[in-house]
Amino acid sequence: MFFFLHIAADCGLLFLIYYFFTQGFNLEKELRRDRIREIAAKVFAKNGFERTTIRGIAQEGQISAASIYYYFDSKEDLLYQILEDTMTTGLKLIRGIEKSDSNLKEQLIEILHVHTLNAINFDKMKLLVHEQNCLEPIHKEALKTKQKEYLAELTMVFEALKNSGQMHDFNPKVCAFAFFGMVSWAYRWFNPSGDLSTQELAQTFARIFTQGIFLDSE
Repeated sequence: MFFFLHIAADCGLLFLIYYFFTQGFNLEKELRRDRIREIAAKVFAKNGFERTTIRGIAQEGQISAASIYYYFDSKEDLLYQILEDTMTTGLKLIRGIEKSDSNLKEQLIEILHVHTLNAINFDKMKLLVHEQNCLEPIHKEALKTKQKEYLAELTMVFEALKNSGQMHDFNPKVCAFAFFGMVSWAYRWFNPSGDLSTQELAQTFARIFTQGIFLDSE
């Protein structure tokens, strides 16, 4: 009996060791994948997708081309994963805000802040705006689905504000598109090293936008 208990205890310990080892290994892999994505985003944004090579990305990051191919199937797959990760991260943040205890106005303002801060990631926003046509059809469709989800999340907040009488009688989807249009081009002109901080830019956008739709003066 004690023999079997001892074996079970050893097996349990081995499982825990294996679990923590694999978790640590997976975390390290994800960190390496993230680093490659960040390096590639800078190179893609600087040179354009067509003029960028895996070798060039490897040289920029001082890594081997083989290590890039270990994590990504191709240059196109690398671009797709950069864009998909950017959209997924934004969606998670927005959905987290919508599940919070904040009221509708606070949720909207926080979402506007989050999107603005994401939009001034110059490299990734430039790729989202200009390089999606370089993707394979299946990847284009997947990103289009993500973008529709993103739009739907923001539109729902506008709809809730309108239905609760806190917003003018504007089309909620038009409001969502208007905000995305205003913010998504900030990467073209905003200088994070200039007089205006990124937080101040986010606050300015939110104030410009919300003061035009809220019925009260708060």
